[in-house]
Amino acid sequence: MRAHMPAGLYAPNTAVLQDGDLTLRPLVPEDGRHFEALLAGDEAGIAMTSHLPYPLSAQQAREWIVLRTGPGGHVFAVLDAQGRFLGSMGFGGPKDGVPGFGYWIGKAFRNRGIATRAGKLCVAHARSLGVRRMVAETFPGNEASYKVLRKLGFKDAGPVDRFYPLRGGARTLNLHILEIV
Repeated sequence: MRAHMPAGLYAPNTAVLQDGDLTLRPLVPEDGRHFEALLAGDEAGIAMTSHLPYPLSAQQAREWIVLRTGPGGHVFAVLDAQGRFLGSMGFGGPKDGVPGFGYWIGKAFRNRGIATRAGKLCVAHARSLGVRRMVAETFPGNEASYKVLRKLGFKDAGPVDRFYPLRGGARTLNLHILEIV
């Protein structure tokens, strides 16, 4: 799945994206406290992520953020009109030139269309950087994310095997591919 590597993908992420009352701003390590607060008690939500431990501390969240916000990482805090932290969404970490797309939304804010709206902003931003394809992976049973990805134009590409120690080791996930035109 080798793809062209757009130069803009490795530029620092300084973009602020908006859609009405929804704002995406670059994620910063200090947002770790928001991760800790929103994901406290949400073991099922964390289980749908590949690399977040449960329970999650602010320090662990900061480390996760630092790993994903360097060169090639376009990861955002999702905020409402009052500046309230709702979750995180973004893309980066290209494998074979194809960035991975991922997100989580706090339990209290799910099922309100926030992930879909934020996802549309992220896809448009990726397009503006010259990204032509993105991949996403979902754990079996994560129907909500599957629906969001379909709404964003991702197509099911079948199973993919991964090794995630925090999720029990070897796991088969669902691979989704978005061709950006």
